[in-house]
Amino acid sequence: MTRVKYVYKPSDYPGQPDDATKKDLEALFEHLSPGEPKVEPHSGYALLAQSPRLALNIAHLGDYIVRDMPWTQHRDLRELAIQVLNLHFKCDFSFHAHLTYAQVCGISLEQQAAIPFWRTSSLFNDEQRLVIEYSFAVAAGDVPAELFSRVVGKYGERGAIEFTAAIAWWSFWAMILNAARPEFTFERAKPLPGDAKELAGFGAGE
Repeated sequence: MTRVKYVYKPSDYPGQPDDATKKDLEALFEHLSPGEPKVEPHSGYALLAQSPRLALNIAHLGDYIVRDMPWTQHRDLRELAIQVLNLHFKCDFSFHAHLTYAQVCGISLEQQAAIPFWRTSSLFNDEQRLVIEYSFAVAAGDVPAELFSRVVGKYGERGAIEFTAAIAWWSFWAMILNAARPEFTFERAKPLPGDAKELAGFGAGE
């Protein structure tokens, strides 16, 4: 049994929404899937749509973090960090959802399986080890000055803050998904249309 009613389309919203909520729902679903035909959002946004204005603001932030923020355009490192966070938070839903995307972006299944053994595994290069170490440290709330200095040395101060924001972003999703416990299906774990286009373009070598 689901813990929260999922709102995959405006008519799924429970009860009788007031006029302001109806407008927020319309704006949210138009933003998530602009144009026709409409595509149902993945389960994460279907959960957030219980609070449509919150979901819409989160979606605007996500547009920038996922598609435009400079650090996350290192797509292989981004997906590696995401899988680190999914392991840290024990978020099976998101881990399985990202298995294929991570491969498309250059992180093999073997590497994903070896994340817990990153210190001794030969599957990771020095930059990937730094990404894993920093992602675990930020998620745990304990970032030594020496580690932060190495991240700044690699990506600059702006990049270090963007990297940290990316960790916060995917930690947020892990927490939401862990609390509400949606049932995993590949259909319900698909990315938003814009995110799917971005990943498909990367996989094609664009």
